[in-house]
This record gives sequence, C-alpha cells and structure tokens, in this order.
Amino acid sequence: MTAAFLALVPVFAVILAGFLLRRSGLIGADHWDAVDHVCYFVLFPAIIFKEIAAADFSNVPVARMALAMMLAVITMAALLLVFRKPVSNALKIDGPQFTSLFQGAIRWHTFIAFAIIPIYFGPGALALGAVSAAAMTPLLNIICVWVLATHASPREVRIGAMLKSLAANPFVFSSLGGVAWQLTGLTMPTIPLQALDMIGKGALGLALLTVGAGLRIGEAMSSLAPVVVATALKLLVMPAVMALWLMILGVSGEAAAVAMLCGAVPTGSGAYVLAKRMGGDAALVANALTLQVIFAAITIPVVLAFRG
Repeated sequence: MTAAFLALVPVFAVILAGFLLRRSGLIGADHWDAVDHVCYFVLFPAIIFKEIAAADFSNVPVARMALAMMLAVITMAALLLVFRKPVSNALKIDGPQFTSLFQGAIRWHTFIAFAIIPIYFGPGALALGAVSAAAMTPLLNIICVWVLATHASPREVRIGAMLKSLAANPFVFSSLGGVAWQLTGLTMPTIPLQALDMIGKGALGLALLTVGAGLRIGEAMSSLAPVVVATALKLLVMPAVMALWLMILGVSGEAAAVAMLCGAVPTGSGAYVLAKRMGGDAALVANALTLQVIFAAITIPVVLAFRG
C-alpha cells in the first residue's frame, strides 16, 4: 500500500496545484472552462483513439474485461434503483438529489484514471484504460440520462435525442474509431502516431489541473449525508462490485487491476454538466466529486495494493 500511495503522490500534487491556481486568481474561471473543454473534446479523445488503435490486445482478455466492467455498472445502478425509496427517505432527499447521488456513485473520472495508469502500470497499460472508456462510457451515459429523465427532468427525453447526444460524445466516437482501426488490421503510420502521442503527454497533466481547479472544498460539507453516501458507494462499494465480476469472469493480472482502478476513481465531472442540463442537483454532484477526490488519495492506494 505504501508503494501505491507514493506512486500516486504526483497525481494528487498536480490536482492540488490546480486548486491553488484557481484560488490564486492567476487564471480566470473562463480560461479554466476553456481548458477543460479542450481536454474533453480534443486531447482525451485523441488518447483513447490512439491507445485502442495502436495496442496489441492479443494476450489481453478484452471482451471479458469489458463485460465485467459493464456488469459492475449495471449492478450498482440496479441496486440504487431498487433501494431508491428507502435511501431517499433515510437521507431526506428528493428526485433531483437522488439522481445526483446516483451519478456520484456509478460514474468514473476518466482524467484521473488515465493519469494514474501510466504512472502505476506503465505507458503500455493506457490501452486497457481506453478499453474501459469504450466499455463504460456509452453505457453510463444511457443509464444516467434515463435516470435523470425519470426522476429529475420535467421534460420527456426522446430516444432519438438521447442517441444523438451519445453519438456526439467524444469518448464514444473516439473509442469506436479506435476499434474500427483495430479491425482493419493496419499498422498506424508513424507520424500520426507520434502526433497523437505528443497530445497525450500534454493532456494528462493539464486535465489534472482542471480537476483541481474544479474542486469546491468550502462547499463540500453542504448536503453532507448524500455526499458522504455517494462517496462511500463510489470509492468502496463500486470497486468491490467490480472485483466480484472480474473474479466471476476470470479476469486477472494487469487487466483486472486497471479495471479495478477505473472503478475506484472519483465520479466524472460530466455528471455535473448532465445534472445541470437535466434538472438534477448540480451542486450536490460538485460537492460529491470534491469529497471523493480528497478521500481517493487514501482509498485508491488500498485498492491497488489489494489487486497487487
């Protein structure tokens, strides 16, 4: 566990640097939003495409790994929906607040996961992170949109509009593009490969700075009960559910460890955007993300040590 903790110190140090930069006022809020936009729509899709397209998956149980991760997401979502009423009554939360707790418990922060993977496992393991994105991102978006439409949004969400939004998700189309390139059996040309590699090297640190800049530590204690529950579910229960499905499907080694990491990272910042657009409690999502980032510095090393 000590080795895992020390390996992750640079990741959380960069997040802290982003938080301090935002507080200093040296970089304005509009600039942070622009950087986050570039990371989401350009830099990380480039990483995902490159890692899937150029990877050698011949000795990796890609299908079983992806299936385990999808089943873990479905299991957590089903448990939360089955126990929605008792959980909502116990925490005294309404529909919009439940949807934010829901997102806080099942989504994953791609930026943080992709920053940790090369540090802890080595650069070659980023391909497994890309597989995780390809497996979980479309499913999570469909489930979360449906839950928000059912329990928070005053407007009915049409299937066509949801599919259009999903197709426009940069993580989805970059994943599918990488898979399509893999299926051709072609080797990626050197120049595009080097260009994408350069983009990836700059993206990881920049994305972590935006994570830190988005933290709202002073507000994280508001709506404390649902924020704490969402944090416990995401950082403790979700990795356990992921481990269970990986064991059932016989996924082990580095593939299982990367999958566990992706299950153990904090919720994704996209949850805030979706909550804001569809009537969820966006502030609750932001507070949950803040608390999860703080405690993930402790829980992620435990998860990685367990898999080691």
